Amino acid sequence: MSSVTTRVWQRYGQLRIYVLAGDLAGEGEVGWCDPRSGRFALSRPERADEFWAEVAAECQRLLADGRLDRPVLPAALAARLPAGLGSPEAPADLVPDPGESSGPDESHRSGDSLPGDSHGPDGSDWADDSHWVVREPEWDDLAASKPGSAALARSRELRRERPLVTTAADLLGFRSAARLFAIGARGERIVGRRLDRWAARGGWHVLHAVPVGRNGADIDHVVIGPFGVVTINTKATGTSVWVGQYGMRIGGTTVDYLRKSRAERVRAGRLLAHAVGARVPVQSVIVFVGARRLTKSRGGPRDVVVLPAPRDLRRWLRRQGTVLEARQVETLYAAARRPETWQARPPRASRPPRP
Repeated sequence: MSSVTTRVWQRYGQLRIYVLAGDLAGEGEVGWCDPRSGRFALSRPERADEFWAEVAAECQRLLADGRLDRPVLPAALAARLPAGLGSPEAPADLVPDPGESSGPDESHRSGDSLPGDSHGPDGSDWADDSHWVVREPEWDDLAASKPGSAALARSRELRRERPLVTTAADLLGFRSAARLFAIGARGERIVGRRLDRWAARGGWHVLHAVPVGRNGADIDHVVIGPFGVVTINTKATGTSVWVGQYGMRIGGTTVDYLRKSRAERVRAGRLLAHAVGARVPVQSVIVFVGARRLTKSRGGPRDVVVLPAPRDLRRWLRRQGTVLEARQVETLYAAARRPETWQARPPRASRPPRP
């Protein structure tokens, strides 16, 4: 029986441990595990003991390397880790992830090959048996994420999962979920490219498609400058929009964009404050692309800025006052561009000290 090796795939805040039997031209993949969520897929059940032994060993290396915090693993496996490092909430038996593809879908955002192919995501050969962890700075730096990358990846994923349904919807003129994500991605690209230009002129920093938490959520754009932090939710529509203090309708359909924007603001403030150890001023914005008309009732919401078009976003940003010094802006940006900042779970009740 051939030996097993491990490869760790990490990008856009995602992390997977792959266990391989022999080389990729031979027996191939034994299985993979996501130690942050507990999800796994075991292709070779007869090698389960070897698989979990390799996962446990890799978790220890990732813990020592500072890339992993309290993995979510089966109780029997967590017992193999140093005391206190396994998740106290880990179930006794985790259920495999059915229907998962053999490689992370996120890598399709830039056309990379997947773990399980004959080459690694960076194109390097995987024939050697060395312990391999992706360490290219651009892979662990959210500043490399492109506008709309998360929505586009989700659109492609849906098309792969439901090719007949999405093709039929396209032919009949219906908007499938894949189509809606693709439209959203285009809107994010329009706003994101403008933000990049404005930031270069104004000395701001911009991050796009920021993955938050472990359930696939992301923030379309995060802008950091003297005005503080701004979370931006981009929405593409060709119809009219109505917004009041507590609700919003698009073409007569009620949507919950205000609630989601408020949640983004609170979450971003809490995560960034936890990362830098200081209170962080955060504002939330919803900006529309292609809206026919925007009507505000009683001035609209007081705690979420709603703008009818991207050009209004620039004017709004330039009107904001200075609340951060240059060094605070740089400190926040350094923390915000790290994927682990957005995956943390800081205490909700604690209030960070003032800067």
